Amino acid sequence: MNFLRSFHNIVSDQQQSFDEKIDNLLKFGLNVFDLEIAIISEVIGSQYVVRHVITADNSLAVGTVFDLAGTYCVHTLAASKALAFHQTSTSRIAHHPCYVNFQLESYIGAPIKVGKDIYGTVNFSSPNSSTPFSEQAHDYVELFAQWLGSEFARKSANQQLLKNNNRLVKLESIANIGSWEVDLLTNKVTWSEQTRRIYQVDDAFIPDLDSAIGFFKEGESRNSITHAVEVGMKTGGKWHLDLELITAKNNSVWVSAFGEAEFVDGACVRLFGTLQDVTESVLLREELKSKQAQAERMLEDRSILFAKISHELRTPLNGITGMLTTLLGEQSEEKRVEKLKVALRSADILLNIINEVLDFSKINHGELKLEPNHFLLKTIFVDLASLYIPLFKANNIDFKTQIEIADDCWAYCDNTRLSQIASNLLSNALKFTDTGEVNFKVNVAQVNKQLALHLEVSDTGRGMTKAFLESLFSPFTQEVDAKSNKGGTGLGLAIVKELIEYMGGVIKVNSTFQQGTTFVVDIPLAIGTMQVEMNQYAGTTIDTSGLSVLVVDDNQINRFVLDATLEKLQIKADFAVDGEDAILKCKQTKYDLIFMDCVMPQLDGLEATKILRAENICRYQDTLIVALTANTSATDKIACKEAGMDMFISKPFKLHLIEEAVGIAVTRLVKRNN
Repeated sequence: MNFLRSFHNIVSDQQQSFDEKIDNLLKFGLNVFDLEIAIISEVIGSQYVVRHVITADNSLAVGTVFDLAGTYCVHTLAASKALAFHQTSTSRIAHHPCYVNFQLESYIGAPIKVGKDIYGTVNFSSPNSSTPFSEQAHDYVELFAQWLGSEFARKSANQQLLKNNNRLVKLESIANIGSWEVDLLTNKVTWSEQTRRIYQVDDAFIPDLDSAIGFFKEGESRNSITHAVEVGMKTGGKWHLDLELITAKNNSVWVSAFGEAEFVDGACVRLFGTLQDVTESVLLREELKSKQAQAERMLEDRSILFAKISHELRTPLNGITGMLTTLLGEQSEEKRVEKLKVALRSADILLNIINEVLDFSKINHGELKLEPNHFLLKTIFVDLASLYIPLFKANNIDFKTQIEIADDCWAYCDNTRLSQIASNLLSNALKFTDTGEVNFKVNVAQVNKQLALHLEVSDTGRGMTKAFLESLFSPFTQEVDAKSNKGGTGLGLAIVKELIEYMGGVIKVNSTFQQGTTFVVDIPLAIGTMQVEMNQYAGTTIDTSGLSVLVVDDNQINRFVLDATLEKLQIKADFAVDGEDAILKCKQTKYDLIFMDCVMPQLDGLEATKILRAENICRYQDTLIVALTANTSATDKIACKEAGMDMFISKPFKLHLIEEAVGIAVTRLVKRNN
């Protein structure tokens, strides 16, 4: 919000010249992006010409020419939108001539368009790395570029008018600028042909001063031009005004009116000037104002979003930290195992909530895709109940469960989203119930070859006012006395409602202030089929004594976690910190199994795998390469497969998936030796 206000103050200051505005705008941009070099360039063919520049040591002069291909801006123009690199040395353009020659680590820029043509770029850079540039930063540099393009267009048109006075007729047609003159001695008004086009009058129309002014829209526009003419006739003052004009055909257009007076012997004898149709520019300014308001709303929404994330994360974090803390002094092996299970379940819920928040924008844009699978329906709610039992007990709240689902009832839907829905409702019940009880009821019936899931969560908590209930499912909504009500409900329930409706269900709520709340959810589910455990190696003893394993990951904690996991399988692995290190180790050692992270500096896992496969660096053709990554989209999985990876395991990983990978590698080893 402060950015937009400062930007507006700079560009709307009528006391500053165009060059002064640009200078202040570039200084402002350096401060906003925390960078050191600001440039406005003009692209002429394959040349990059510096037109405006600010550097700390004034080492770069206006007029300096570079080869366009040797600048980062060649990528900006190719993208045709804002582009940024916060650490070029680890990016896809690390070998670009601009980085090689000037070592500019951070860069953000956008193309400047004058009409439909590319003028050049506005860009900010620094030899130092910066924090990743946000979406707002991209919006801001786009805003700079849009304003500059509009002003360059206007400046170009005005300069052309002044320099080519002898070509006025042709210029008027091209730039949509008309000229006018008022002879005060004869009261004759003369309009050029382009001016008549702007007014949309016919050839027979004969204007006078009053009728010319009468075309300007009544109110501010007409009052402004009337005052300007009166002052000009008295003092000789010039005017430049943007005004709304209603044409003879009753169309609304915006014009930029320039005018001045001519005096002879102290008396005003003539008024003359130009009139330019700037409707497109004015509409652009209005669009920028709209974007400003939208940006302000986005900043406010994101601020509230961060607060709401805290609301969603507290329960599973409490489960993890609480269980792990009590383990420190726990002597009973049975209790230690049970507390570890609760902590692991809490970790699963935490991961689901993080994914839910990340998916929120996809829900709003209709881009979220459910990932259905076959599963035992009852296990979802039994696991949730076992997670929340100790949490409610710790808060002295009676937690009653009634799960009426057959043990052999298989459903086919997105079980992760279903768990999120129930978990969110239970979390809210826990949070807003100080005394009394919470009831968790779930049942299912078969209707028309489908399962009809019915879920209720009721509590004897604080309840909600009627006014708050009306906006309960709106994102980022908080009650007036949110502080006393522990922050209210907002993002979580908004997501729940979107998910339920996306799954074809409905959610209803009944609440009485200071008495309690009941949420009722009905969701149709497809009938699932019984699934056989796919991991044939789970629970079996695998001889890993002859297995050679390499773990490739740039993160030390990830390497430590996988090392500890492999030790449970009696495997002592080798480690590489990036793709280049992995290739070097594979040249030295024959590995049966490689766990490969995908996103790493220097050389990522995908490129490293392609090299290992293409150049036969893996001594064994059947070496099992397993993608182990936090990127879990369908596109990521396809990319891993195309790179030559055999399996895909997402982080945080499950032990049985590691066991499965080890089992496959051992099987290949045995076949190879036989």
